Amino acid sequence: MENKNEKISNHRWVVLGIAWLSSFAILMAWYIMPTLEHDLVEMYKISPSQFSAALTFPFLIAGIMSIAGGILADQLGIRKSSTLGIFIAGIGVFTRAYVGGFMSIMVAMLFMGIGLGFVLPNLPKLVSVWFPPEETGLATGIYNTSFMGGLSTGLIIAPVLPGWVSGNITLGIIIIFLGIVFFAIVRDTPPGKELPSLALLDGLKAAVKSKNAWAASFGTFLGTAGMISVQGSYPAALNKVYGLSMAAGGQVASLITYSAILGSLTLPAIADRLKWKKLFFVLLVVGYPTMLLTAWLAGDNKLILRVGTMIGGYLAGGSLPMLMEVPTFLPFIKDDPVQEQHVGGASGLLTSLRNIGGFVGLPLLVMPVILRFGYTYGLLTAGIIFASQAIFGLMIDFPDRTGKVEKPGV
Repeated sequence: MENKNEKISNHRWVVLGIAWLSSFAILMAWYIMPTLEHDLVEMYKISPSQFSAALTFPFLIAGIMSIAGGILADQLGIRKSSTLGIFIAGIGVFTRAYVGGFMSIMVAMLFMGIGLGFVLPNLPKLVSVWFPPEETGLATGIYNTSFMGGLSTGLIIAPVLPGWVSGNITLGIIIIFLGIVFFAIVRDTPPGKELPSLALLDGLKAAVKSKNAWAASFGTFLGTAGMISVQGSYPAALNKVYGLSMAAGGQVASLITYSAILGSLTLPAIADRLKWKKLFFVLLVVGYPTMLLTAWLAGDNKLILRVGTMIGGYLAGGSLPMLMEVPTFLPFIKDDPVQEQHVGGASGLLTSLRNIGGFVGLPLLVMPVILRFGYTYGLLTAGIIFASQAIFGLMIDFPDRTGKVEKPGV
C-alpha cells in the first residue's frame, strides 16, 4: 500500500483528540435524556411515544443530513464543515433549555441531528488525510469510542446535573467552546499536503460508483440496526423474562457498550496485523449475536449473563470500526473511484445509512417481532440483522498490512 503521506505529522493526535472530544460532548449531551424520561415527559407535557420520537429523531436527521455533510467535507474542508456542525449541535442543546412542549423539543433535536450530520462524515476523512495507512484502523477505533462512550456517559451523568435548564446551558457552552477550539487548531490537511478542489457533487458521485463504499454503508446500516435494537430492548427483556429490575437490566445492557469501547480500541488494530482481515470481520459479526443469545438463554445464571454480554459487546465493538475505516483506505485500492479528495462523500454515504439503521432497527424491524412472538425471537431477529453484515463484509476489498487486497470472498 502506497503511503501518500510522505511526512507524517505528530499533530495528527492533537487533531484526532479535539475531534474525539467534540463528538463525545455532542453525544453525551444527547443521551442525558433517557435517564430523565419520566421528568421530561412531565416537564414538556408529552406522551412516552412522543418522548421516544424526540429521542431517536437525531438518528433520522443525521442520516438524511450526512450526505450533505459529506459533500461539505469535500467542498469546504474538515475545519469549516465540522465547526459548523459543532456550533449547530450546540445551539440544539441550548434550545432544549427552553421548555415549551413537543414542538420545542423536536426543534432542539432537529438542530442536534443536523449538527451530527455535518460532524460525523468528517471523522473518516480526517483519519484518511492525517494518518498513514498503517494507523487508520487504530485511529478509527479511537474515534469510534467517542460514540459509545458519549452515549453511555450521558446516561450516567444525567442524575448529577444541576437541573435540566442549567445543565443544557452548561453542555451547550462546552460544545460551542469545543467548536471554537476545533476551528482554531484543526487544519484540513497536514503541513505540505494539499487536496485538489472539487465541484460540489464530485465526492458523492465518486462514492456511489464504489462498490466498496456501498458494501460498507449497507453493512453499517445492518450493524447499527441490530445493535441499537438489542440495547434498546435488553433492559425491558431482562425485567419481564428474568425478573431483573429495570436498573439492573440497564446495568447489564451497559456492559455491551463499555465492552464495545475496549473492542474498538484493540480489535481493529489486531485486524490490521492479520492477513485474512475479511475472515476476522466475519467471525466478529457472527460472534456478537452468538455470545449474546447464549448469555440471554442462560439468563437465570447471572454470571453467564454478564460475562456473555461483555464478550459479545467486545466483539461488536471491533466490527463497526472495521467498516467505518473503509472510506479511509478506498484511495489506496487500485481502480476504486474514491480518491483522497472524495473521502467525505464516501463517509457521508456510510454515515447516512448507519444513522438510518439506528432509527429504523428497533421500532420497525425488531419491536413488531417482540410484540408478536416475545423477547427471545426479537433478540434473535436483532442478532440475525447484525450478523448479516458478513454478507457485505465479504464484498469489501480489505487491504492487509502489506498493502495486498483481499478480493471478494474469503
